[in-house]
Amino acid sequence: MNTTMKRLLLTFSLAALAGCAGAWNGEREALSIAQRHPIAVDSQVVTLTLPLDPDHPELSAMDKARLAAFADSYMTSGHGQLTITTPSGAGSGAVSEQRAAYIRKFLDDRGVSSDAVSNVSYRVGSNEGRDIILSYTHYVATPPDCGIWKGMQARDYANLVSPNFGCAAQHNLAAMIADPHDLIAPADSTPPDSNARVRMIGKYRAGQVTASDTDSKIQSDIAQ
Repeated sequence: MNTTMKRLLLTFSLAALAGCAGAWNGEREALSIAQRHPIAVDSQVVTLTLPLDPDHPELSAMDKARLAAFADSYMTSGHGQLTITTPSGAGSGAVSEQRAAYIRKFLDDRGVSSDAVSNVSYRVGSNEGRDIILSYTHYVATPPDCGIWKGMQARDYANLVSPNFGCAAQHNLAAMIADPHDLIAPADSTPPDSNARVRMIGKYRAGQVTASDTDSKIQSDIAQ
């Protein structure tokens, strides 16, 4: 191979390497779908206001229904403490404590542990309204804006993805996810079922089948 041929091969190799490191193979093209179209997760405070009437120490049927829905919502998507804020001063201390104790008992019956409930108070005057305010924090997912048509071309010899690629999937994910906090950190694992483990170990030692029971009819239907 003569010197001229070697120079030509070297030139072609350098040109190929320059093309790989060009504008069509940069940091933008290395981004994942989640990085191209990120989902924003923000915390919000959910509140419930219950009137405190000294002449009516019991909650009305409507307030009980609202409190039950509030407790169920906290169990589904709440994070952190559920705070009960009660008024104090102007002779409302005893009534507030009585109502707060009733609410804590009501929440406990709905599955909200007493360890998850905290109590605070605020001062009120003689002519000010008296309300009990319940609050907790939950998270909301905001999907990215789709419909980015800038840069779209009829012919794209670089064979790159369009600006909208993956945006619809991210948009649907933000709308469907049950708890947006899972996008920040995974949920805690539930405690293992120790009784199930003991049963499986006992079957294994006895030489019994430890696999789940299967329906032969279902398998035959699938085979058909």
